[in-house]
Amino acid sequence: MAADKAEARALMTAPAKNCAVVAEFPGIQDVTTKSYIRKITLSEGLVIRKSRIENGKIIIPPSGLYYTTRTPKSGVLQGDKVLLLGKLYQFVDQSTKLDVITNVWVGKKKGVPFGDATKRLRLSKLAMGANGFPVPNATFQILKQSGNYYGVAFPVATSNLFTDITSGKLNNGSGRKTGTYLPTDKGQDFETEYYASSVAISGQTYLVADKVTPKGAQVKEFATGALTSMLLSPNEPVEAVVGVGEKVKGGGFTAEVTKVGPNWADVKLTCDKSGAAYTKRLGPLTADVLKYMPVDEERRARFILRDPADRVQLQLNIYKAGGAFQNGKVQLALLTDLVKLGNPSPWTPDKRFIYRPDT
Repeated sequence: MAADKAEARALMTAPAKNCAVVAEFPGIQDVTTKSYIRKITLSEGLVIRKSRIENGKIIIPPSGLYYTTRTPKSGVLQGDKVLLLGKLYQFVDQSTKLDVITNVWVGKKKGVPFGDATKRLRLSKLAMGANGFPVPNATFQILKQSGNYYGVAFPVATSNLFTDITSGKLNNGSGRKTGTYLPTDKGQDFETEYYASSVAISGQTYLVADKVTPKGAQVKEFATGALTSMLLSPNEPVEAVVGVGEKVKGGGFTAEVTKVGPNWADVKLTCDKSGAAYTKRLGPLTADVLKYMPVDEERRARFILRDPADRVQLQLNIYKAGGAFQNGKVQLALLTDLVKLGNPSPWTPDKRFIYRPDT
């Protein structure tokens, strides 16, 4: 159908700037949850974009209606929850990828797709003389599927009139001491001491500009992270402190501790129906491993055992009060009836809708 054509969709189109905003709406919630380590307020909303009126009816184009839920600060292993369509789910696990593009030209107000092509790197602003010289400064932004921009902008500039702060010349500071300096002071050189950066960063995201001109910018390399999947559970976890030979049951599976060390535990996860069993050593739990937890998914996997079909997850409860190891026993959590959401994937309860993480 014509309405299914890409040009008819509202993907990556922001709501109108003068759109109506309803602060409170029946069924749309703000919920405060408490995990092992903190309280988090979760908010959801409903967005309509690019709608029009025809023959007395409101027409919403494909992708023009989406439900959105925010998961700020929510992390896995920590007992955090997410709010989806008014229901709280345990945030079980997630997997990520890094999308990279290299050597692309981006014109002013233009963009280039990356990853699965549902997001774009846009040169949203190209200003001249922002630093006092008639040289261009480019500001890039990531345009998401929702039509909103990623929260951080990436300003870059390249010019022989600037000292590029990524060149290493300022890595240890300029050598100045605290105080006030005048242009005529000894050691001052205002003709060369204007600074800019050809690199902009935010977390996993970085942009390296090769050249910025009045008409656009050549991007040497750009990379940003994105979710590939998320695992949720609609149930409260089955939690217990257990020793060797003791078991935890839930979701049609039985978890058993077979051996406990000073900072690790051997466990077995058995499907009650098929008898299929899976074993793993959870840990070791060390200060070095914890440095980038829980975001480091490779190290995080050391504390997780899931069946191959992703139905249940057994995890060492490293963030819950009391700690993972208590008097020769281990604190475990069994998360059951897992729901896996891809990027994107059909929304199983109603396949007219697509689930898509906006990062």
